[in-house]
Amino acid sequence: MSEQIRNITGNVLCDATATFLNGAGLANGEDQNTVIPKTFKETVNGRKEDVPYVSAQAWRRWLRNTVNEENGWQPSELHAIEKNTKGATSKVATELDPVIYPEDDLFGYMKSGSKGEESIQRTSPFKTSILKGIPKMRALTTDNAFVFPKDGTPLPYSTRFYSTHLEGFFNLECYRLGSFVNTPSRVELSKDLIEKYKETLEEENSQKNVQVYTLQDVEQLRKKRAAGLLKGLVHLRGGAKMAAFGADVSPKVIVFAGMSSANPCFNNLYIGSGERPRLNVDLLKELAADYKDKLQTPVYIGIRKGYLENEEEVKALAGDDFMVDTPIKIVELFVDKYLR
Repeated sequence: MSEQIRNITGNVLCDATATFLNGAGLANGEDQNTVIPKTFKETVNGRKEDVPYVSAQAWRRWLRNTVNEENGWQPSELHAIEKNTKGATSKVATELDPVIYPEDDLFGYMKSGSKGEESIQRTSPFKTSILKGIPKMRALTTDNAFVFPKDGTPLPYSTRFYSTHLEGFFNLECYRLGSFVNTPSRVELSKDLIEKYKETLEEENSQKNVQVYTLQDVEQLRKKRAAGLLKGLVHLRGGAKMAAFGADVSPKVIVFAGMSSANPCFNNLYIGSGERPRLNVDLLKELAADYKDKLQTPVYIGIRKGYLENEEEVKALAGDDFMVDTPIKIVELFVDKYLR
């Protein structure tokens, strides 16, 4: 990776036509037999409108699973680490080992210490928004159905689902991968792991009471893990109720670039006034100009053929400042140039 690339920041757009990807339980009131998806209220033209969304927790879990599967990485399994007096789980944690498990390095972890144990917390180097339906292209409807028991009357049930296009943005702090900071108020690498991996860790004490532990050959490790994350992102899969409302959630559009700053500037990129989404080309050009001193690579744009209403306008961007190809190919081009 080029030394200037401290962050990879970008945006994804997923096709959520007739889907139910993240549930919110049962409806209130008299609709106790209706399962509903997650929505929030937004004011549009003076009235409140339901906006379907997928929580960051949900789609990050999809991504964690996809990243591990696509790269053959060993998952950092979630374990119950403490139970209450009734025997119910009160605390959970992953393996808490960012050396062996790339997932822990990329997505972070936390363990609250008790009974004299040290508390451990690594904030995620990979930051994300929720996935939310783009304006003017978000419709919700209800599917009414029945269960027919062998004995008895039919039992009705309903599922509310939506048709929209889900936009989300992200930023990966590449410079933090393979590097762990311990301070008096926050410990990223436990004492046990420091001892376990002491032969492969380099320690730096540039500030008082601050220890920085960095893995040997960290630049190559950062390339590998950043490339693995992008590969998982472009092959993203997951979601609730896939048997009834199956969906291909892999991004149909991905826009990203290497940046020296952590500004997640690629957001609200889509216009939903037509039959298909439009990528706001004028906004992209403006962002490229405004962040010219922060961008360390061209802006990479991956689009699925036939998905965008202004596909030809987007393809015409290709040149020194923009690279355009399919979602999977554009990630491969970026990886080949910057992450090998």
